[in-house]
Amino acid sequence: MTINFKILESNPISGEFDEKHFGETDTNPLWIRFNTNNLYDWVCSFASGDIGLSNRKIIEIDNTSKVGILTNGAFYLIDRSLKELIFKPSQECFTDFYFVPDTGLLILATNWGIQIFKDKEIIKEIRPDFIDGVRFIKRNNNLLTGEICEPTENGDDCSEFELNIQTLKLKWKKYEY
Repeated sequence: MTINFKILESNPISGEFDEKHFGETDTNPLWIRFNTNNLYDWVCSFASGDIGLSNRKIIEIDNTSKVGILTNGAFYLIDRSLKELIFKPSQECFTDFYFVPDTGLLILATNWGIQIFKDKEIIKEIRPDFIDGVRFIKRNNNLLTGEICEPTENGDDCSEFELNIQTLKLKWKKYEY
């Protein structure tokens, strides 16, 4: 798979490339340089989320020009070829994401649970009690596995969960949501 982006370590020189800005103007945005199929480069800044998370994940969706970007709690789904924002949820508190290309589902993790979107609309929210974070690990057929962390006196204790991406049922410990 060809990587069609590069994270810039410093702000680009104004006017060197076409620029886009997604999210509110931010003092410390994530800058990414994209190239499209015709090798035309452009740069884009992505504002951070609101809650002081320090996380970053960028994934190109296979066989599309879509790119999912998570930066410090804020999530963006863009089309790198069209240079357009496809979707940005209003909340800015995400810890991880997974895109299911065959169904178009977007699964976003937060500190308190999981939100599942289809066509930019939330179709299900799963909020287990007393948790302190969710992250995804891998997909095997119809099961997306990950970890749910619970706060303890000695820090977080994380345990595995499974989310069936067809039924949207989550199994964690003795619970099913």
